[in-house]
Amino acid sequence: MPRTARNNSIATYFHVMCQGINREIIFGQPVDIKYYIRKMYELKEECEITIVAYCVMSNHIHMLLNTQKPKNLSKYMQRLNTIYSIYYNKKYERVGYVFRDRFKAEAINDERYLNNCIKYIYDNPVKAGICIHPSQYKFSNYRMVVADENEYFSFIDTNEHKLIDYGMAIKKYIDKANIAYDEIKSNNYYLSDIIKILKNDLGLSLRNISELLDINREKIRKLYK
Repeated sequence: MPRTARNNSIATYFHVMCQGINREIIFGQPVDIKYYIRKMYELKEECEITIVAYCVMSNHIHMLLNTQKPKNLSKYMQRLNTIYSIYYNKKYERVGYVFRDRFKAEAINDERYLNNCIKYIYDNPVKAGICIHPSQYKFSNYRMVVADENEYFSFIDTNEHKLIDYGMAIKKYIDKANIAYDEIKSNNYYLSDIIKILKNDLGLSLRNISELLDINREKIRKLYK
């Protein structure tokens, strides 16, 4: 069961944290994170949840959620993590749990705690040494709170079946070449092969390949030649 503060009956804000099983990486590619974020937003209306702040890291997620019906929190998180687990297991051809436990939730009952929680969530990638300022991290809504809504939803608009196709194509190449995923980015020979597969066989644009692999578009363009 989710862990909540004792006086959560009067709370409407909750700091929610989910972690990968055995603290494993469960968001191996940027496209995986985008899929999770898209599902966050697709389910929020149905479950009467407001997403205040979030940050998705490679092996865990922090969210600040608001709801007038705290019981909906469990429904929302259960559906969200179940959908992602099915996607993840299918894409990476695995079985078993993806998340450690269900989720943890701490009720927030005062404004100071609320503000500290928001700062804590956005500072996660800074503390991890990924960036020097929260605005530099792509997978939180720090930059999106004042962004144009159309721009934001363009970022998370993805197609489930195509995501699986792209991921499977990369995985098959990695398995055949007997290399680790991280080696793709550091080895131009492998990277060039992957780019041509995604472009020529699956019809992905160079811009989308850049976003999928999180690699500079100019580098992608040069290696495709």
